[in-house]
Amino acid sequence: MDIIFRNLWRRATRSLLTILGIAIGVAAVVSLGAMAQGIVANYSNALGLGNDLLVIQANAYDVVFSSLNEEMGERIQGVPGVAHVDAGVFGWINVDAVPYFLIFGYDPGSLAIQHYRIVEGKPVTGPRQIAIGRRAADALKLGVDDTLRIYGAPYRIVGIYETGQGMEESGGVVTLEDAQTITQKQRQVSLFQVGLQRGTDPDLVMQRITNLDRGLTVTRSSDYDAGEQWTTYLQGFAWGIAAIAILIGGLGMMSALVMSVLERTREIGTLRAVGWSRGMITRMILGEALTLSATGGLLGLVMGVGLAWLAAQVPGAGAFLEGSFSPSIFAQGMATALGLGLVGGAYPAWTAAGLQPVEALRYEGGGATQTGGWLARYGSQSFRNLWRRRTRTLISVSGIAIGVATLVMLGGLIEGMIGQLNRLAGSGGAGSLTVMQRDVADMSLSTLDERIADQIRSMPQVKSVSPFVLGVVSSPELPLFLVAGLDPNHAAIEHYKLVEGRYVQRPYEIVLGKVAADNFKVGVGDTIALYDNRYRIVGIVQTGVSFEDSGGMLAMREAQRLLNRGRTVTFIFVDVHDPSQAPAVLAAIDRRFPEARTSLSSQFAQDTADIATTMAMTDAIRVLAMLVGGIVVANTMIMSVYERTREIGTLRAMGWSAGRILGQIVQESLYLCLLAAVMGSLLGVLLLTLVAQLPGIAQFLTPSWTLDTFVLAFGVALILGLLGGIYPAWRASRLEPVEALRYE
Repeated sequence: MDIIFRNLWRRATRSLLTILGIAIGVAAVVSLGAMAQGIVANYSNALGLGNDLLVIQANAYDVVFSSLNEEMGERIQGVPGVAHVDAGVFGWINVDAVPYFLIFGYDPGSLAIQHYRIVEGKPVTGPRQIAIGRRAADALKLGVDDTLRIYGAPYRIVGIYETGQGMEESGGVVTLEDAQTITQKQRQVSLFQVGLQRGTDPDLVMQRITNLDRGLTVTRSSDYDAGEQWTTYLQGFAWGIAAIAILIGGLGMMSALVMSVLERTREIGTLRAVGWSRGMITRMILGEALTLSATGGLLGLVMGVGLAWLAAQVPGAGAFLEGSFSPSIFAQGMATALGLGLVGGAYPAWTAAGLQPVEALRYEGGGATQTGGWLARYGSQSFRNLWRRRTRTLISVSGIAIGVATLVMLGGLIEGMIGQLNRLAGSGGAGSLTVMQRDVADMSLSTLDERIADQIRSMPQVKSVSPFVLGVVSSPELPLFLVAGLDPNHAAIEHYKLVEGRYVQRPYEIVLGKVAADNFKVGVGDTIALYDNRYRIVGIVQTGVSFEDSGGMLAMREAQRLLNRGRTVTFIFVDVHDPSQAPAVLAAIDRRFPEARTSLSSQFAQDTADIATTMAMTDAIRVLAMLVGGIVVANTMIMSVYERTREIGTLRAMGWSAGRILGQIVQESLYLCLLAAVMGSLLGVLLLTLVAQLPGIAQFLTPSWTLDTFVLAFGVALILGLLGGIYPAWRASRLEPVEALRYE
């Protein structure tokens, strides 16, 4: 064990860099895993459930998408064993510094509203009043008697509440009627909280309520898990991001150990000559790898906790990112670190154990490189140096290439999303506008009164108006099926190109996208079930928008009925007569309807909160990839300088200036990263293209790349090369010839 620590300590700089690379990967596992768990736990407890039972819409993907007629509350109240029923509205909106502001709507004086314990001011007692959570008050810098504007309407802050739950405290409570106005759920609610009479059998009451309507799901409040359906998505996303850092860090460790073995060839030969077996050599190298990985793992655990804590402090969004730690999270982090040690140390250990004592003792430092071959005779000295050490060059390039591939994949993903959403919004034609609800946290939650479409239609510059409904149907057979609602007589129907059959003409008819028809192996004349309603397929369409081609389209009224949307729509597509007048019409619509936000259809996606949030997450992943990639570059170049100390001393003795040495090392670093940029770009395009073909993903993902994506990837790679090569180059230029020539 002593020799392991001495070996690592003698190379303290490279050991530290290797530990940092591993620590960042482990920190990503711990912090992202904790955030995913925290989001699920916080969201599941964010409903303020203070009653015995919870009633929501059956098969709703999430409680936010649940819509129930408020009259259902009277029917539930009449069920034997029910003491009282509290209707509630639950929704996300975007308010200034709080991008995910939770709105809770309950009747004043109800048991449900008492959950929000007022610590300043008083509870909500009437319209246009709001009590906000402590976190929201701090983020917005508002207090009692201040005014909070929601969709342009002023609400007086009458109180500040605390519940001990981050997401609840990042929102606000209003009257039920005000919440219905804010979320556009006229005469509808998200849920019913049901209190039971003493001594009543809950299971019996649950069965009675379920028998009222097949469109209801009833659970015990204590058993409700709001995040149950998307926990897997969150955890998969967290692990996907963490895998980037893990792969880069693992390749960085392998690169470091391979170079360590090559540098210590004579030392290992001596150990073999004095009787060390191959097993002893293997255990020594693996021991070094596991020591590095264990140290990096422990440091990563601390960093992961710190990163999660910092994320929770972000104003406005902190409550949404608040982490929840468990022993399994820390176990995953350490298992990841030790796994990296075993995998990263396996090849170097095998290489070291295979060295023959006689050949190893002949090793002369920098001369023990792979044979150059014919290619080593061409190119600059920097290129030849990399080619002579092509094994370690390839390992290092692979680590950096994963970071570059990540950038390319993210670019293709985002450009694809933007292109798909803009095509959905009708950007194929000049003079197209898209209207959606203003300040909504998620475009799928956009809700507009359909009468707005009639008023826009009366504007003289407007050529056509097409109200559009979009929703998600979730069932065991269709876990995530997108349903569109559109009047076939409206202009936007031209977006849906018929491949077979005709458009819908009556209720209980549906037009399927081509991908959906192929996936479900159905065609014109067959039927499909949505929420226990059977629809006859009358047509097959193709739009080129992946999620539309994987969904279905109903008549608008039927979609509103199926999704329980009342007389509301998701978007309103507008075409103007003169495309040059589109900006003026846009401004006029926004002035006339303060609750709406209008965009040029070609800029629709870029103006949404969804894309803004995705871009912020993408930037964080880019920083992660750059940070770990930079460590790999610096580690590679430092070890290259150490190994070539005698060679550099010889060059200095022959008259090479310090500046020339510095330039050569930086040039090698840039070549290394340029090669990684080429490999990473090809890898990124290939991987995302393959992922986009997987079942269940193809319906939502159509990659698209622009020149800017590759320019960014190459720019990042070259910056990594420059930054990662500066210190090693400076160190090489400072070597004195006499000392360097003595290096063993």
